[in-house]
Amino acid sequence: MTNSKLLLATDFSKKSFKIIKNVLKYIENKKDELFIIHVVEDKLFQEKIDVEIAKTEGFKLLKKKFPILKEEQFICVEGDLEEQIALYTEKLMISFTILGNSKKNDFIYSFFENSNTKDIVRNLKTLNLIIKSKDEISFKNILIPSDLSPESKKYIYEVSSAFPESKIKIYYSYSLPYERAYNFNLNKKEISEYQKEIEKDLIKEAEEFFNSLEITNKKKLIVKESILDVKKLLKDSKDLKTDLLAIHTTGFFSFFAFYLVENSKTNILIKKVN
Repeated sequence: MTNSKLLLATDFSKKSFKIIKNVLKYIENKKDELFIIHVVEDKLFQEKIDVEIAKTEGFKLLKKKFPILKEEQFICVEGDLEEQIALYTEKLMISFTILGNSKKNDFIYSFFENSNTKDIVRNLKTLNLIIKSKDEISFKNILIPSDLSPESKKYIYEVSSAFPESKIKIYYSYSLPYERAYNFNLNKKEISEYQKEIEKDLIKEAEEFFNSLEITNKKKLIVKESILDVKKLLKDSKDLKTDLLAIHTTGFFSFFAFYLVENSKTNILIKKVN
């Protein structure tokens, strides 16, 4: 993140305070601007909350824990969570929104909390950093799964621009058709040779895509013969010492990205790419 405006959503939970602490430490001595937003939602069966009181008391709490914060950095508004975050993202010309995502044992809570995260991402045009790790924030190694599409390339350029000093690893996963998908007239040797040709073409396509990337970052191509799977990707990500998983939500990755958000212990950068 370089000279960026960051909008961090908080619910005043211990986890959100941990995120604020890590973000403040990360942007220390940098030119990034941090804004913190708390949305008072009008929920059924919940007592009406005075927004002005919530704002005053909320900032007192933040100031006590983080003395460096200034009052103009804190936004407290009433309304729909997704709408207000989208509104202030546009109003403040935010570069990144920072969201926490966690699961509790209560199924209903987990469902609605994860739905909020998904709805926020779907409604925003910015990059969204979803904090999953308890560790200090770092972006030395970024892993970007790619489907080699124009949208994927566009997203890679955006991530590269946002993190010019990070090493970017492009992760391409492919699978070969099963034998039964071929004409029954082919023998095993012919099928094997045909599969090798397909594999060769797929790897060549990935290499051409990778070599066409005009980015200044250090970069690496990782090619895997397997169906793209969340568990497999997360294992490979850990082995590759990934600090940040960057996913876009168009096309093939729409559902995959959200499964990744729910299961990853690594921080996720996610954006809806048109």
